[in-house]
Amino acid sequence: MMSDREVWLKAWDVVRTHGALESAPIVATLLDIMGDDPHTSDWARVAAAVDAINEGQLQ
Repeated sequence: MMSDREVWLKAWDVVRTHGALESAPIVATLLDIMGDDPHTSDWARVAAAVDAINEGQLQ
C-alpha cells in the first residue's frame, strides 16, 4: 500500500503530465472495477488526489 505522500506525489505526476482531468468519473470507474481489492485501492486514492488537485486553486 502506498503512503499518503506517495499517493499525492503520483497524483501530481498525473496532473503535471496530463493536465486537468475530469477525475470524478475516473474515481467512480476505478471503484467499480476494483471493488474492495486491497492491492488496487491505491489507484482509487491517487484518482481522488488528482481530483482534489484539479479542484484546488493556484496560490
